[in-house]
Amino acid sequence: MSYVSVYENRTPRSKGVAMAVAVHALIIAGAMAMPEIVVPEKLKGTINAFSVKVQKQPEPVIEKKKPEIAIGPPTKQTLPERPTNIDRPDPFVSVNNYGNIDIRGGSGGLGDEFRIDPIKIAPDPVIVDARLNPRYAENFQPRYPAGLLRREQEGEVSVRVLVGTDGRVKDIQLLESPHEDFWNATRKQALAKWRFTAATRDGKLIESWMTLKVRFEING
Repeated sequence: MSYVSVYENRTPRSKGVAMAVAVHALIIAGAMAMPEIVVPEKLKGTINAFSVKVQKQPEPVIEKKKPEIAIGPPTKQTLPERPTNIDRPDPFVSVNNYGNIDIRGGSGGLGDEFRIDPIKIAPDPVIVDARLNPRYAENFQPRYPAGLLRREQEGEVSVRVLVGTDGRVKDIQLLESPHEDFWNATRKQALAKWRFTAATRDGKLIESWMTLKVRFEING
């Protein structure tokens, strides 16, 4: 059976030709827009291949939990018994009737005995100052210097005297005087006539310094 194609004698349409040309143009434009593909040159030299051993990661160390220790209530500690064949008492400290401290030391009371006397604190001393002996009070005032008396000049003399254990003045020092004649009259009278009751320390006579004032006045 034979047949003849009906398309062989057909004239191509202009619309179809245009579409074909447009498709080819798009393909060529897309190819031109693609980036250039660089083909690497042929590798030179020898390529050595070898195997690499992968190190095994260490396993994590897991710390074992420590066992808990149960702590019970505190136990009462018992003291060793005192030997029965020793007559002396255990170590102790006691105070006797005299206020002394006795210490018996050593194991089981076998050590030496020590006696510690209590520390005695001395009381403050009792001091009684020297004072004018009333029996010699009328001898205290010195004679008025004649020249100062005529001029009717008055004044006051301050002195410091050392009173001995016998009540006499052993030394005298001038502190203040308005005139030298007042000082000389006072010094002479003090060394010759002044008498005191000596100072005492815990009942014992001692020397002591004292300050006195002598007033020179003219009675009307």
